[in-house]
Amino acid sequence: MIDDQYNLREFLLLRPETGITSMKTKLAIAAILLASTSIASAADMAMKAPYAAPAAVWNWTGFYVGANAGGGWGTTETTLASAGGLPVPGGIALTQNSRSGFLGGGQAGYNFQSGWAVFGVEGTIDGLDVKGTMPCFGVAVGLSCTAKSDWLATVTGRIGGVVGDRTLVYVKGGAAWLNSKHTLSSVAGFGGGGAAFSTSATSTTFGWLLGLGTEYAFDHNWSAFVEYNYMEFDKKTINLDFGVGGPGAIGVDVKNKLSVAKVGVNYKFGGPVVARY
Repeated sequence: MIDDQYNLREFLLLRPETGITSMKTKLAIAAILLASTSIASAADMAMKAPYAAPAAVWNWTGFYVGANAGGGWGTTETTLASAGGLPVPGGIALTQNSRSGFLGGGQAGYNFQSGWAVFGVEGTIDGLDVKGTMPCFGVAVGLSCTAKSDWLATVTGRIGGVVGDRTLVYVKGGAAWLNSKHTLSSVAGFGGGGAAFSTSATSTTFGWLLGLGTEYAFDHNWSAFVEYNYMEFDKKTINLDFGVGGPGAIGVDVKNKLSVAKVGVNYKFGGPVVARY
């Protein structure tokens, strides 16, 4: 552009001519040179890349809360351990009760991301309607055994890896507590009696949990997950008392196993903390 300005000055000043026609010719040529200089400058500016703001990248570090829903299924093994205060040698199997149903609740936790790895802790509490009824002693003798789980609580650790920018695949393990109600009931006329009878006892048992899942962050603060957990609980003895005139008090050993599949959403406090340039 500097050379063009110099040539224009040389053309106008160093080579003077006379006449209106010559002056018009010089002015026209000068306008052409100025226009070409402006066009060249605009072309130089267009070659520069436009500025682009850095894109925010999701980071899993932070506290979160959420909700979940799903289904549960499993077995309850019951064994007659005592009757009338006297132990039953070796125990007598009452039933293996298959049960299933729905669950729903919430969770809260904290994640820490280091590179591609994510570490976390989580607590959950769910209400359950997981139940089943089977004949006691495995045969239809007029007695039925019912197991119904009412709530489930867990405390677990999680470890996972980031796949892509926003997908987390993880495994988890920890402790679980299951609250269940166990009922033994009869039909009318059982054992030579008249009316039907029923007795129940509630227990909360401790166990262990193993699970796996995947979670996807679909927004700056929101993510969705799908998860499967398997749990086994310690054996616990409950007492079923039929009252005066009934068979008397019996002791029953109960052992629960439970599988849970659920989906849910989480809200993470804070926003993306890493920027990609």
